[in-house]
Amino acid sequence: MLTRTLRALATTVAAGVALGLVGTTAAEAKPTQPGSVTGLVVDSVTPATTSYALAAHWNQVARATKYRVAVTKGGVTLLSTTVAAASWSGTLTTGPGDATLGVRAVIVHKPGKESTVVVPLPDVNAPTGSYVTSKNEATKLGTITETALNDDSGTGGISRTVTWGDGTPPITWAPGSTVLSHPYSAIGRYVPTVTLTDAATNTAHYSLDAIVLGDVTAPTGSVTVAPGTAWTSFTDVVLTPTTLSDDVSTADFIKVHVSWGDGTTADSKGTVPLHHRYAAAGSYDVAATITDEAGNTTPLSASSVLVSDDKAVPVVKLLLPKVKHSVKAWTTLRGRATDSPGTGVKGVALHAIEKRGTRWYAYKTTTKTWARAKTKARAFAKSGTLTMHPDRLHRWKGRLVGLRKGTLVYRVTATDNVGNMSARVTHKATLTKR
Repeated sequence: MLTRTLRALATTVAAGVALGLVGTTAAEAKPTQPGSVTGLVVDSVTPATTSYALAAHWNQVARATKYRVAVTKGGVTLLSTTVAAASWSGTLTTGPGDATLGVRAVIVHKPGKESTVVVPLPDVNAPTGSYVTSKNEATKLGTITETALNDDSGTGGISRTVTWGDGTPPITWAPGSTVLSHPYSAIGRYVPTVTLTDAATNTAHYSLDAIVLGDVTAPTGSVTVAPGTAWTSFTDVVLTPTTLSDDVSTADFIKVHVSWGDGTTADSKGTVPLHHRYAAAGSYDVAATITDEAGNTTPLSASSVLVSDDKAVPVVKLLLPKVKHSVKAWTTLRGRATDSPGTGVKGVALHAIEKRGTRWYAYKTTTKTWARAKTKARAFAKSGTLTMHPDRLHRWKGRLVGLRKGTLVYRVTATDNVGNMSARVTHKATLTKR
């Protein structure tokens, strides 16, 4: 009787244990829904030109394994991510306005209810616009034409104020209009300004091209073009305006227009140099025109530039040590590289290998070590490039770290400034003593 009772009790305990294990597994497979996030706080909103950096934190939710973070604006999801900690930071690419930050806790794969907070994204960028001035000499009427107007909050809240530069009070530019005119009472030089202010009081000021009335005298000046001979795709040909003068406009406001003679043109103001590289060989006539603020122009005499292709390849010469078999003497390799006539040597490339006994080694320039290779060809393929730049006397030198006794073999090539490469020069030295 006692034996039967003990057996029954053991069966009951075993069943209870088995049920407990099954119950635990089921609970893990179906986690309970977490509670809502509390204490959601936006720590910072840092605006940039087209984006905002946000940082936020909240209270830890019991048993939460992660948190889902989302930012929406106007019904559009700007960002969605998952974080493990009770904090988040990220960057939104958007304009100003109210965004919504939402966070919900997740236990394994079951999310809780979302908590949200409104995040005002401030408008910190000033509006932008572009304007062209014109004039009517007969009526002394100056005109400003608006060619563009933009703001990240829309153009509806932008106010425009114009000062005409003649001492008259500023006026407000009526909304919707893109052309504004003003009568001047006397001939002279006038610089209008436009001030733009958006709804967030961000302001931009534009000083426009001068309106010059009564100026009929053309400017004077000269230009220099140098050098007179150039290499294709390499030499900078520079046009420099000099001695610019006008009866009304200062030199800084005299426009310079250059035609390089190859179908390309360039513009500048004042004495700012203009640079150009020719893409093809030939003889080119460079012509310039200068224009004052009243539109009076003066053509300047042309200069010729002779452009040639650099077809010459560099020449490499090795300078060998006098001690022919010393490791120390061959640690520094030397030579000369010339490119005449030509654009000049840009760099010298050296690859070195060494045979020590029956084994080949490649010199690795990045680590300054020697790497083992199976054959001579593989050693050269494995070697790094030691790049050197000749001095003003066309001399170059390169140092090999860790050179030992053996047979040193190295190859040298030079490349000029337009990509022409020299013939490869190879040398072998047998090193038998330190």
